[in-house]
Amino acid sequence: MASSSDDDYVILFCTNPNPIETETAGEKEILISTRDIHSWDFPTILSFQTVKVQAHRNRLIEQSSYFHGLFSGSFSESCLDSISVKWKVDAFLHILKHIYGCPLNVTSNKFLPLYEGSLFFGVETLLLKCNRWFSEVSSSHEFGSPQIQLDDLIEIWKFGLEHASEVIPETCTSYLARNFMWAMSSKFFEDVPYDMLLSCVKHPELTIDSEMHLADALVHWLETNIEILESERKAESNCSHILKQIRPSLLPLWFAAGKRNSCHFCEVAEENVDSIFRLTNIPLVSSLNVLGYQELNHLRIRLTEYSKRVNLSGSPQITSAIILLSVLHSSYMIEPMLRKSVNKFLINPEHPMRYKSAVPQGLLQTLSFEAVQEVDFSKCQRLHVEDAIECFCNSFPSLKILRAAYLLNINTTSFLKLVQKCPLVSEIDLTVDITPLIPALVSTESSSSAMTPPISEKPFSVKHRAGDVISLYEYGSPLSNIRKLTLEGRTDVCDLDLMYISKICVSLYHLNLKGCISVTDDGISDVIRRCLKLNSIVVCNTSFGKNSVLALSSAIPNIGDLTAVHSGKKHLNSLVSNFQVLHMGGCKGINESSLLELMSQTQHVNSLCLRDTESC
Repeated sequence: MASSSDDDYVILFCTNPNPIETETAGEKEILISTRDIHSWDFPTILSFQTVKVQAHRNRLIEQSSYFHGLFSGSFSESCLDSISVKWKVDAFLHILKHIYGCPLNVTSNKFLPLYEGSLFFGVETLLLKCNRWFSEVSSSHEFGSPQIQLDDLIEIWKFGLEHASEVIPETCTSYLARNFMWAMSSKFFEDVPYDMLLSCVKHPELTIDSEMHLADALVHWLETNIEILESERKAESNCSHILKQIRPSLLPLWFAAGKRNSCHFCEVAEENVDSIFRLTNIPLVSSLNVLGYQELNHLRIRLTEYSKRVNLSGSPQITSAIILLSVLHSSYMIEPMLRKSVNKFLINPEHPMRYKSAVPQGLLQTLSFEAVQEVDFSKCQRLHVEDAIECFCNSFPSLKILRAAYLLNINTTSFLKLVQKCPLVSEIDLTVDITPLIPALVSTESSSSAMTPPISEKPFSVKHRAGDVISLYEYGSPLSNIRKLTLEGRTDVCDLDLMYISKICVSLYHLNLKGCISVTDDGISDVIRRCLKLNSIVVCNTSFGKNSVLALSSAIPNIGDLTAVHSGKKHLNSLVSNFQVLHMGGCKGINESSLLELMSQTQHVNSLCLRDTESC
């Protein structure tokens, strides 16, 4: 019979149905004691089929309501010196370690066994620890790899449903919604239950880079789970219901058109193409109305406090009105006066921002999304760039990367001047297509009307007058954070633009001028000499030649001490000695001796292109 002394111990019998296989066959039973709990060897212990644990009876009674009732009540087990514990051995041993004050880290794969065990055995301190961990992890604003793995998240969600818990499923759904971009790339994404996925895509915190990512993920999930849905006789209704959560007006035209042959997505794809044509004012029939939406919410780009990237690339229907609509508070969509003004924005895409005056200043307040670091509006030909940058500046204060590739209605220098409103921007991509490059026919300013339907909006561009550029020099402040600038294929870039770039981009380390046929060897050499931090340059198919080679080969001042420029102190190394990327393919103005001399000075180049140079 058990005594009540402080040295009263009880033996806990635990059966391990799946012991860890070991090379040496040991005994089927092992006896361990909580006196040695800090040195327990789990792999060895878990290799036995039966684990007997000698534990202090009073400690169990104090820390566990289960053992308190078992040993202190009128149960027959209260008088026994040993009892059987029917629980997963690994989880139970970790619960014992917590009861005895050992450090215990809750992790993604341990949470559910510990949480379920703490509920069953009534270990309140462990339950509190699990709840605190789950709350902190599920509400974390830190970006990167999520701390809860998707397969574990699914099991936690199912556990919450089985135990009629409202908090756990809602927390799991919210977590999945915020980390959807990570989840859709997981091999376990196809295992997400339909109800969990539907709740996720309806969740206000659903965070995606673009509507295309959501559509692609849902189509993939449906294709993988169609047999399960058909067996439940819910295939048609479930497919239709979940696909209706997609906002068709925000999909790239090429994506929507390409999905017309998808058995699950064909109807939605037709609606998508129809919506896109309506928004681009290219009606399929004359009676189409651009405001044929019951909810303006379907025109809003999905933005949450967790959004890091906004990808609008390839969507010709996107206008500055849609961007403005997306950064307004959702509650404003039901306010009659603001809704009327938003309708004006959509009907009059010519210059949406001028309609601000029609709305009381107190109403038109935009939200701030501080996590957004990258925006891609490449191929958005109808977007009024000046208005868009204004929105980005106000609503994305942490913006670092701007991609505006394949836009033929903007001017490089004017765009850089606009970007000064976004002080943290460090990377800009203004690439245009240069294949095939026919100088006599291609112009970044004159080609826009050939690429898109006529738009009443005035193109955001300026002519290359020396006075205009000089004016920009005088009033432009240095963009100290611009480190990477891609101008590939831009025929509007000339030497004056390079001079402007060298003056304002004082931290520039990567410059891509591939296919910029309007710049000269002198212009390129000048920017090389002025941008002292430059260590990567792409000048394929340009006039890069002798003067530029001399600039790269010349000794440079100490970048760490810019006063050396004036004091005359020089580095022994040349500028090219610090270069990591050097692409000169297609440049015919380099002779063999100059090239050999240049190559002899490279020390850190890890990417080199000399294809079709004069010496190759």
